[in-house]
Amino acid sequence: MNLNTAQAVNRSKEVGVRKVMGGKRKQLVVQFLTETFVIVLLALLIACVLSELALPMLHHLFKNKVLLSLFGNPMIFVFMTLLVVFVSFLAGFYPALIMSGFDPALAIKNKMVLNTGGLSLRKVLVVAQFSITIILIISTLVVVYQMKYMKEKSLGFSTDQVVMVGIPGDSIGRSKHQIFKDKVMQLPGVKMLSYCMAPPLSNDINSTSFTFNNIQNKDFELRTVGADENYFKLFDLTLVAGKVYTKSDTTNGYVVNETFLKKVNISNPQDAIGKMIDATGRNLPIVGVVKDFNDRSLKENISGLAIFPRKGLYWYAAVKVEGKQVLPVMKEMETIWNANFPNGIYEADFLNDKINNYYENERITGVLFKLFAGVIIFISFIGLFGLISFVATQRTKEMAIRKVLGASTFELVKMLNSSFLLMVFIANLIAWPVAYLFVSNWLSSFAYRIELSIWPFVLAMCITMFITLITVSIRSYKAAVANTIDALKYE
Repeated sequence: MNLNTAQAVNRSKEVGVRKVMGGKRKQLVVQFLTETFVIVLLALLIACVLSELALPMLHHLFKNKVLLSLFGNPMIFVFMTLLVVFVSFLAGFYPALIMSGFDPALAIKNKMVLNTGGLSLRKVLVVAQFSITIILIISTLVVVYQMKYMKEKSLGFSTDQVVMVGIPGDSIGRSKHQIFKDKVMQLPGVKMLSYCMAPPLSNDINSTSFTFNNIQNKDFELRTVGADENYFKLFDLTLVAGKVYTKSDTTNGYVVNETFLKKVNISNPQDAIGKMIDATGRNLPIVGVVKDFNDRSLKENISGLAIFPRKGLYWYAAVKVEGKQVLPVMKEMETIWNANFPNGIYEADFLNDKINNYYENERITGVLFKLFAGVIIFISFIGLFGLISFVATQRTKEMAIRKVLGASTFELVKMLNSSFLLMVFIANLIAWPVAYLFVSNWLSSFAYRIELSIWPFVLAMCITMFITLITVSIRSYKAAVANTIDALKYE
């Protein structure tokens, strides 16, 4: 709309001639709308080609969970048809209305001056575009920084070079657990193996009601995870009191975390040793306390947790591997697994990958926000270029007179730039509260999150101000250095 209106003055003589030759305003409106429709239709065809080329990247981003074909669904064509009509009308109707209303006599003499009301609307459009741009820039910065925070935050346990291998839980599979472990431990590069029901951070750990010291607890449920005695050393869990249960054929005690003690009002971890917990049908003493670690994704708080040996009911073998030996060990381990569990399906994942899967939606959100921010910045500055083109055209004679009277090129560029920088500043004032509400609401879904500071807002302002300055200066400089004689003959 801004670009069309900026070109309106250049087409005023054409409009005047058409009106003198008998052209009616309705016919001119249809003509300009048709021109806009053709442009939008060509843009749609180009967009279809680009979309088809982008589909493989889209499938990769969503890990092939998106089934989309532009030519495989009739509803897409209905949508595209409505989109072309809607955009053509929205982008073309106002400029068509303005241009078709030119006075023929003034139009033929190139003496048309668009009213200030139209200019105000164009300013509103630019401010609205920049407000959306700033909101997306701020949101992108916050999403990226939150993802960086989650990636770098210490979870309270070791995740490096740990492979989680699925283990059959039937009676035949359980009988092969020790054989499998012995053979894997013989592989060069394997440091340790621990059987467990789940890694330390997992949403697959069950919670249950429990009795603590013969008193039924109704305040919270206890998450319980079965693991052997190597679990703590393999994942570098830190003991703060007591000891780890020993290797035994029988279940001999619970190791709880600090959060559990806080929830049952025990301040000194040593005081918890020996107290009884009755959960999942097992009434056992607390033998140790481990330092808190994140047992669920960073969207949730740490739970009250109890770890205990549960021989025969393990679903994973956690294998710690030296970094340089990962690939050879993975191949050898698969061979050993298939030899011991021929009826099962081998599944092995790095623990880091399993943890990152909990933030898959956030990862996709980050990528899409970066893309949308880039697109909207591009669109916004096209609109800005359209408006500065319009202003420069309208003020051609004024700038020539100022130049003759001694104004420097720098002063002329500064004169044109000031109003645009003011518009971007106003856009920031509008966008900041909206962006703050949006990112605050998004961050509230995380129990562990960054502190929302002023820097994403200031950086967004600096980015938009800087690009505005560059964009406007290029066009205004071109207008300021134009031939003064030609400019004075303008109109």
